[in-house]
Amino acid sequence: MKHFLCSALFLLLLVGCSELRRDASDCSACADHSKDQIPVPPVYPPAVDTSVIDLPAVIVSSEKLQLSAEHWLPLFDGDSMAGWMAPVYGGDGDVDVHEGKIVIGRGEMMTGIRYEKEFPTVNYEIRYEARRTQGYDFFAACTFPVKESYCTFINGGWGGVLTGLSSVDGADASENSTSTYFAYKENTWYRFRIQVTDDRIQIWLTPQDSEGNWEEERSVVELDTTDRTLSTRYEVDRYKPLGFCTWTSEGQLRKIEYRKL
Repeated sequence: MKHFLCSALFLLLLVGCSELRRDASDCSACADHSKDQIPVPPVYPPAVDTSVIDLPAVIVSSEKLQLSAEHWLPLFDGDSMAGWMAPVYGGDGDVDVHEGKIVIGRGEMMTGIRYEKEFPTVNYEIRYEARRTQGYDFFAACTFPVKESYCTFINGGWGGVLTGLSSVDGADASENSTSTYFAYKENTWYRFRIQVTDDRIQIWLTPQDSEGNWEEERSVVELDTTDRTLSTRYEVDRYKPLGFCTWTSEGQLRKIEYRKL
């Protein structure tokens, strides 16, 4: 009898341990299953206060800097002829500075001024404002360098309307592909912008309306200078490398500036 009781107790203990192992296994499976069914929220890195981070400086190309408005350099101080002189042609008009303008007086033929300081020969822009106050011909023709050569932009020649470059392949502004016509009004300001690069000359004109507002800028010259011969007429040689002149007209100039490209 004693032996029987011991055997029964031993069997009960085995069954109990088996049930315990099965229950633990079931709980583990449930836990694993619950992990599959319940989404776990993603773990994000802590927020960073960007106000205290030293961000890298923005790098701006030198071309953009050179094209920015603050890089226009004045060629006329608005008060004097400093840096400029008036070569004598014969029958010249008077040249003076009056109320912030260079006044190139009306002569019998040509009157002009020449810039005496260093000036670039390529990859630059020059801009200026000019108007004709007397006469009927060009009032601020600009002679400028193009690498080893020179060229003259005519504004209002041949009776006051011809616009173009002189000279291209030996042909004057009235005879080459840059010839165009624009009716310049007396006592009206015009803004001119000349751009000279390695293989191109471009010129823009902006008129001012009767109320003094600037209209839209328009292109008047675009010349591919590749394999072209540029030159000047002998009358303007005295205004090289950079100068302005009039023909039987009075012209006024102001805000003469340039920048490198």
